[in-house]
Amino acid sequence: MVRLDRPVEQMKVAALLGVLAVATVASAAAAPRSTLTLTDLRKTVSLRQPEISADGKRIVVLVARRNYAKNLTATDLVLVDVASRAARALVRDARVQAAHWSPDSRTIAYVAEPKSGDDKSPQLFVLPLDGGEPLQLTHEKKGVSDFIWRPDSRALTYVATPEAPNAKAIENHDDAFEVTDDAWTAQEAPVPDRLYEISPAGGSPRRIGDWNWSVAGGLTYSADGRGLFVTRVKPNAHPNRYLASEIVRVDVRTGAVTPIPRLSATQGDPIRSPDGRYIAYDFANPRGSMQIEAALARSDGTDPRFLTRRLDRNVSIQGFTSGDALAIVANDGTQRRLYRVASDGAVTTYPVGTMDVASASFARDGTAALVGSPPLRAAELYVFHPHAAAPARLTHYNDWLGAFALGKERTIVWRSGDGFHPDGVLIAPPHPRAGVRVPLLLLIHGGPTSASTLGFSGFAQVLAARGWFVFEPNYRGSDNLGLAFARTTVPYIASVPGRDIEDGLAAVLKLGVVDASRIGVSGWSEGGLMTSWLIGHDTRWKAAVSGAAVNDWIQYSAMTDAKDFTPEFIGRSPWTNPALMAIFQSESPLTYAARVKTPTLILSDAGDFRVPTPLAYEFYHDVRAAGTPVQFVIYPVIGHFPSDPVRSEDVMRRWEAWIGKYL
Repeated sequence: MVRLDRPVEQMKVAALLGVLAVATVASAAAAPRSTLTLTDLRKTVSLRQPEISADGKRIVVLVARRNYAKNLTATDLVLVDVASRAARALVRDARVQAAHWSPDSRTIAYVAEPKSGDDKSPQLFVLPLDGGEPLQLTHEKKGVSDFIWRPDSRALTYVATPEAPNAKAIENHDDAFEVTDDAWTAQEAPVPDRLYEISPAGGSPRRIGDWNWSVAGGLTYSADGRGLFVTRVKPNAHPNRYLASEIVRVDVRTGAVTPIPRLSATQGDPIRSPDGRYIAYDFANPRGSMQIEAALARSDGTDPRFLTRRLDRNVSIQGFTSGDALAIVANDGTQRRLYRVASDGAVTTYPVGTMDVASASFARDGTAALVGSPPLRAAELYVFHPHAAAPARLTHYNDWLGAFALGKERTIVWRSGDGFHPDGVLIAPPHPRAGVRVPLLLLIHGGPTSASTLGFSGFAQVLAARGWFVFEPNYRGSDNLGLAFARTTVPYIASVPGRDIEDGLAAVLKLGVVDASRIGVSGWSEGGLMTSWLIGHDTRWKAAVSGAAVNDWIQYSAMTDAKDFTPEFIGRSPWTNPALMAIFQSESPLTYAARVKTPTLILSDAGDFRVPTPLAYEFYHDVRAAGTPVQFVIYPVIGHFPSDPVRSEDVMRRWEAWIGKYL
């Protein structure tokens, strides 16, 4: 629902094996190809967090595979040689969450769950590349959430949550706590995260400073290693107030804290330029926090500059390309692009063709490691050398997809209110029949600060393989066409996107390829909200799947962990403003539940802290009371979507089956 979670694939593949894989795919393509199923998707390998060494010769990347027998996702830490394209797993079958090169490129530090013992919380490890076994540095009871190397490679700073101040009282069941901005799922009062420094050789960690505020993620050293730029939750602000963050400079030795100048009320995730002259960080656009911008400042944090005004996209900073230029990833139309933004704001688009770029890392000379997904291909690892015409592919984990027929994708653009031109992705069935109109399923993205792009979507392809067109609309509120487009839904967060989706559907129907009598609608989170909204305002739908939907804005605003969302997108407490109360009610699908005639499957987690589970109960019982066919399935887990392989696949299987039953 909101931008809080900041957004995995490979193993040993030599150049010869890559050639053989390509030959195998070419041979398979010549034969009649089968269509994709959910069972086939189990073979998908995911890649994330590529990090290239300073000299540009090697890349570490996290490669994940789903283990259905053990119901977990196992991650390998893989080292890829850029020149030979050979890959080897440094750490196998672990649950690695992050990895970083030491500044001298001799050691890799990573956070993972220990393989042995009773401790299953993520801990910090180091692995020398000249030989030896991984060394576990930390034994934090609640685990390590972030870390960074000191510039001299002789120490690391990490973030961990200490025991609660009243830990002994809690052990004796004196564990009641006062609620302020907590989510409805909270079981204890929040404890501020702290900073610790430790040697890569091991030993006892040293706590840095002693404050009443919490580290909110994102930290970088000053070039001399004496200062640490840290993102913190402002003093007296609750961690669930995600717009209450700022960057401060911490003296590593004394713990003294110095705030740096601000461009907006919230800022975070600082990074340092290779030459140490600058820091960059992101901040929420003062005109609308749904769009994140990039800033560049001097090494002491002074003289901040708004860098991405000209780009006008919701950005994710990937790093410095060279000097004071930044690499930015952002949704643009129906593609996720990689940009170079110079210190004066000038924007250059990297020539990556039609590839969707998920993440990137840069060496000193500007060589980039990319995880990207071209159309109809799952993500792989690429290297992009300065002045090259295109990225070069390094891995082939998902070449198995070449044996399957996939549905062709195209961009659809239409006109909406306020003079905008929303877009979306239309995926055709893999084996279309000329002159035959087929069913259509709307697959609506969440967010709303997100977008559907032409990058490979396994679930969408499985749905298309059923013989359906799949339409993924980017309604107003999506983050792919600039701030004005993203914030034009305020405060009408459901009705305005609802009109856009209906207009987009009309544009698809004009193509003459869809059976207009057989249309379904579905989505999760914001997509679930829009599904619940549409079935309460239009009776054309043959089936609907509404997952983790914000069906009631009044209850959502009180119980969610994202306490800044409704004030930013609709308004503050409706209980003190009758006009706002009317908007909260009119934009809530629950208000129109009695109108729903569409057979609907409702899905939710039992402990959804983002979109509170009771909202699904409300909608289910009201639709059921209206006599409409409805089923409510709940997963006994905490979270906004089941994270384990078995349950996440079950969500998709039920989704597909429900639509297939009625479409």
